[in-house]
Amino acid sequence: MSKPVAKLAVGVCIAAAPLFGACTVVANGFAVGADSGASDGSAQDGGPPATPYPAPGTNPAPGPGAGDDGGLAAIDCGTSGVVGLVTADTAFAAAFLSPAVATAGGGGTNVIVSPYSVSNAMMMVDVGAAGATDSQIESVLALPANGSTEAPAYAGLACALQADGSSNGNSLDVANALWGQAGVSFETAFLGVLAQGYGAPLQTADFRSDPSVATAAINAWVSQVTQGTLPSLLGPADVTTKTLLVLVNAIYFKGTWATGFNASMTSPRPFTLADGSQTTVSTMTGTIQASVASGSSLVVLELPYRGNALAMDILMPDARGADAGSTSLAAFESTLTPAVLSQALSSLGAPSWDTVYLPKFSFTTHVELASVLAGLGMTDVFQDGVANLSGMDGAMDLSVGAVVQEARIEVDEEGTVAAAGTGVSVCGDCLAIEEPPSVVIDHPFLFLIRDTRNGAIVFMGQVVNPGQ
Repeated sequence: MSKPVAKLAVGVCIAAAPLFGACTVVANGFAVGADSGASDGSAQDGGPPATPYPAPGTNPAPGPGAGDDGGLAAIDCGTSGVVGLVTADTAFAAAFLSPAVATAGGGGTNVIVSPYSVSNAMMMVDVGAAGATDSQIESVLALPANGSTEAPAYAGLACALQADGSSNGNSLDVANALWGQAGVSFETAFLGVLAQGYGAPLQTADFRSDPSVATAAINAWVSQVTQGTLPSLLGPADVTTKTLLVLVNAIYFKGTWATGFNASMTSPRPFTLADGSQTTVSTMTGTIQASVASGSSLVVLELPYRGNALAMDILMPDARGADAGSTSLAAFESTLTPAVLSQALSSLGAPSWDTVYLPKFSFTTHVELASVLAGLGMTDVFQDGVANLSGMDGAMDLSVGAVVQEARIEVDEEGTVAAAGTGVSVCGDCLAIEEPPSVVIDHPFLFLIRDTRNGAIVFMGQVVNPGQ
């Protein structure tokens, strides 16, 4: 059975003028630097507030009553504000995708990003933002309020995602971490919200004496969260003796199809590229219980992961007609809105048995996102002397230098014993279907990995050439 894997580390770099180049390589890191020395007091002085939130950094375990459908009724993640936050994240994702793709390499490049993780990282920045800086972050992320106010909603959604994505043999981890320069005082309220609302209690490090030791500790944490997939989040130049604060968000997802593909049936098949030429790619084939919608210009395919709580949605514009230019993937992405996504996903029919042809693909995307966020209207936070991040340290001396993301996805036939058992149980039903309809994914397509229970989009991207 196929076992898609998506992993991500994301973060933000924050520095005082001049910028010291943190987070310019590999997965996202977030660093705050300043020209001056430590203030009185210790970074450990800021204690968390008494208000408890669900801890997003720990996977909840299925409790009594968890069934084969992945239901986790015994887990109470909290629901206050979650629907509104999912709506906000979807609006941000729709606006974010096209410029992120353009920045990552354009229409001719396979791309995976996690707007959810970018939103999480910038929500944590927003906890320390005020004035116009705060307003712009909220506007771009479509947040109803500041990151402090939205912390319970974030924690509830992260808890729900981990509960839904970590059952039935799947694994989904969402984790945040915060490192601060030992001996430096940060605002108590800022540290408290990050600790209790975002699961990122302050850990001290000595960037000034030996930034390489701090870098190694941060990279070790990221490697652990991403199961060794991203072992070197930060390079030697990313954390300097001027760094005061490093904030990292990491996501790891590994899921098994509810019904999968027989590796012996994988074979080379043609795939039509955006320019109309064809290439041959390794294509998986299987009789799959999936949801399908096929209109005149868009094919939508939903493949659930085991437990049916998370799924991969594939949206393939049908660019084979006379109006190919208007139905290309790039044209579709440029007009993507929450309403367009909702209409496409709501057109899916009930699950049915279909013969699915889906290319194998795996790739990594590294992209610097400051210009993307600034282009969407988040400008002040990147400008020295203009950014108001006084909620972090009580001064107007910090600004965001870079937002860098690295993500990787793999879709192939590797399976598990448990997944194979599911495949055997469904094949008895497969025998009753002599000629199931076919769904052929053989043109550039958009994909989403989302929670089907609450609608949260965790990853999204495009595949324009599975052989890249």
